[in-house]
Amino acid sequence: MTIRSLLQHVGIDLTGKDIYVGDRLVDPASSTAIGAPVKNQLAIPGLRVASTWQPPTLDDFAHATVQAFDQTLTNTGVVLIKVNDLGIHLLSTAMIKPPEDVLAITSTEGSYARADSIYEGIVRHRSGYAANADAIVYERKPVAGMRTDSIFLAGREVHRATDGRAVMMDNRHAKKVLLGTAGTKDRKVTKADVKDAVEQYIPSPKDSGRLMPWNEHVRDACMLALAYLLDLKKTQVQAAALGHRFAELVEEAAHQETAA
Repeated sequence: MTIRSLLQHVGIDLTGKDIYVGDRLVDPASSTAIGAPVKNQLAIPGLRVASTWQPPTLDDFAHATVQAFDQTLTNTGVVLIKVNDLGIHLLSTAMIKPPEDVLAITSTEGSYARADSIYEGIVRHRSGYAANADAIVYERKPVAGMRTDSIFLAGREVHRATDGRAVMMDNRHAKKVLLGTAGTKDRKVTKADVKDAVEQYIPSPKDSGRLMPWNEHVRDACMLALAYLLDLKKTQVQAAALGHRFAELVEEAAHQETAA
């Protein structure tokens, strides 16, 4: 039982309120009404999705707390997301950016200096409540595209800062499960498309700003986290089905042995 449900059980109205112990957010207010499904994603003009794809609902996401990084050497978006029976909760967002003196360094030395700075930022954001996250997710280096080396080097720092426990998520896969398509040569998935899709599940924070940034880097991190939770739920459902089938086979074998 969560702190929220315990307090509600004794009759305290916590609608729309966050719960803190000291200065730590321990049980966030639901971003959706209790028991209400996540609203379906609106069709995004020009994007052709697979005929079998349906917009995910709340039941399609695994219950877990996930920290996600959309990493590059200049701008790394960070989010902490929790999913439970009450809905999808955006616990925190942040940006990791090297200082100006580091950004001024050129060539390979500059890339390494930025990587060191990103590492330090990741370590800072892995502390406190985030240290208890069930999973850490970051972007897999794309096969082609812009800033692939930047994503790769910054991803190495996520890997290093998490002792190799972070899980890589392919950006195209994340788009396919959340938007229904990764786009085509003629109609690519844009940052605006990702914003529309993510905000169907995670509304823009009311206090967005320096302390709670809400930009393309943060929303891409949200997309990676949501995709991970969709994949995790699918794996859980498949494992449960296999376990059920195994139990049936054991029972059938026991009956056959008894009958013999």
